[in-house]
Amino acid sequence: MNHVPSRNRPIRVLVVDDSPMMCKAIEKILVHDEDIEVGAKALSGKEALSALSSTKFDVCTLDVHMPGMNGLSVLKNIMVKYPLPTLMVSAFTGDGSKITFEALRFGAVDFFKKPARNGGKEIEEQADLLRDSLKRASRVQVGAARYLRMKPVTGKADKSSNKAISGPNLAKKISIIYGATGSYSSVLSIIPFLNMPQQGPVVVSMEVGAENLSAFVDYLQPYSQCPLSVVTEALELYPRHVYFLPANHAAHFEKTGQVWAMTVKNRPIESEKEGAIDLTLLSASEAFGNGVLSIFVSGDSYYGITGANEVLRNKGTVVAQKPSGCLAPGNAETVIGRFGAPGSEPYELAKKINEWMI
Repeated sequence: MNHVPSRNRPIRVLVVDDSPMMCKAIEKILVHDEDIEVGAKALSGKEALSALSSTKFDVCTLDVHMPGMNGLSVLKNIMVKYPLPTLMVSAFTGDGSKITFEALRFGAVDFFKKPARNGGKEIEEQADLLRDSLKRASRVQVGAARYLRMKPVTGKADKSSNKAISGPNLAKKISIIYGATGSYSSVLSIIPFLNMPQQGPVVVSMEVGAENLSAFVDYLQPYSQCPLSVVTEALELYPRHVYFLPANHAAHFEKTGQVWAMTVKNRPIESEKEGAIDLTLLSASEAFGNGVLSIFVSGDSYYGITGANEVLRNKGTVVAQKPSGCLAPGNAETVIGRFGAPGSEPYELAKKINEWMI
């Protein structure tokens, strides 16, 4: 069942947190936006499930740590009984980070970092981010959410010994994955199936802040055969590696002798049509020519079209995740509709990357 929120009324939110102060703080932020209304607040998992059984909501904010039924248990019940786009709220301390990313495997759309002080200055500073994240979450097709089965890799990839693992970089090909809203699930479904590409690196551009992205990559590393790194500056590129770019960070590729270098800079673009991913794809096309494989997964930013045009102009390849499997299908639908790109399941995209790098 796809979730399609009504567009002729405000987004109705269920706020779930065992702290009354935090519930009030979140409500205070949300009610400042006329497009959002807090339909109910719940101080426990039991209260949340009771509210969901009697009232329709468009999205839920869910505290990770609660006494009794914790956030992950509540989420499992929500996804089975009352499928609803859910935004996890986590203090990101102790095992909070791990539980948060486990929630993404069970169908949560995104997460929001809870400030250290309930209702304090920190949450006010994050108000715009919370409202934006919630609006994005409310638009996803919750029917695409599914539990992701992942197993830790025996003999973890060592991202600290790049040269020992990879040797000189003679790459002639590169794969670039782009995702925005809902892309955590897509990336979690692709990276574990990459079997150490030989010919070139993989770059993953996500509309995620550097801090959250670093936590996500740390969580994902044990499930990956490839070393994973978050990049915000210049470095040498190595085959068999996956490099993650945070939101608004664009990569520039340049070859010096037999070594490829990637320079990453914070390059926010105030445009509804182009983003940092476009700059990344333009540079990759110039550097690698027909050796670029561009992959669009879940997202609703609609960035990357200019870059995809350039990839195709240089005889590279553009593919997309099958829209029906995307939490936010907008980008994939646009790429498929405009370029006739094939739509594939995540495991098929992983296979495509593996074959591309041979």
